[in-house]
Amino acid sequence: MLIVARKENELKESASQHENIGWMAADLTKDEDIQKIHDRIVSDYDKLDILVNNAGWAPVTPIEEIKMDEYDRCYDINVRSVIALTLKTLPLIKASKGNIINIASAAVLFPMPTMSIYAGAKGAIDITTRAWAKALAPEGVRVNSVNVGPIWTPIYEKTDLNAADAKRHIEAVTKTIPLGRFGQPEDVASVVAFLASEQAAFVTGSAYGVTGGVGA
Repeated sequence: MLIVARKENELKESASQHENIGWMAADLTKDEDIQKIHDRIVSDYDKLDILVNNAGWAPVTPIEEIKMDEYDRCYDINVRSVIALTLKTLPLIKASKGNIINIASAAVLFPMPTMSIYAGAKGAIDITTRAWAKALAPEGVRVNSVNVGPIWTPIYEKTDLNAADAKRHIEAVTKTIPLGRFGQPEDVASVVAFLASEQAAFVTGSAYGVTGGVGA
């Protein structure tokens, strides 16, 4: 297994959990880093069975305050990086008859008014997933997405909100969750593991919600 992110310290911490986890620091918005990831997969593993596209950035911005550089960054991280990495590694995935799992968002169906750019970007991933599932089915490749609801990850610490506005945003999100709490990364990981397994051999083009009941 190879995990990829930008921060070496966090990668090392995650990789320390198992001897079979390799890590690589890379920026998925850079084509040269996408190439390096591909080359590392080929050199260290010589195949790719499962690709999980999990990069994300979620700005919280009222519509009147949206700047185009924010739009560009959001789509670079949430959309372009997914397409670029998938296209680069697709020959490997086809060769193994593997599968692709894209991490999308419940915001696709239930967008908050201050997260329109993020919802739009994840909507693009949702539609792309379904199109890829049809296109790659004849190759024996499955493509699914996980529409994640409020999960407590560092993404909530990377907004441009001040402390007071961040607190209000988190409180507003919590009120939308019928289970009354944020989910944990493990809640998403278990669904990803299922979709990657042979237990989901007849599942493709699907969007699995891990939302705590958001939108129910």
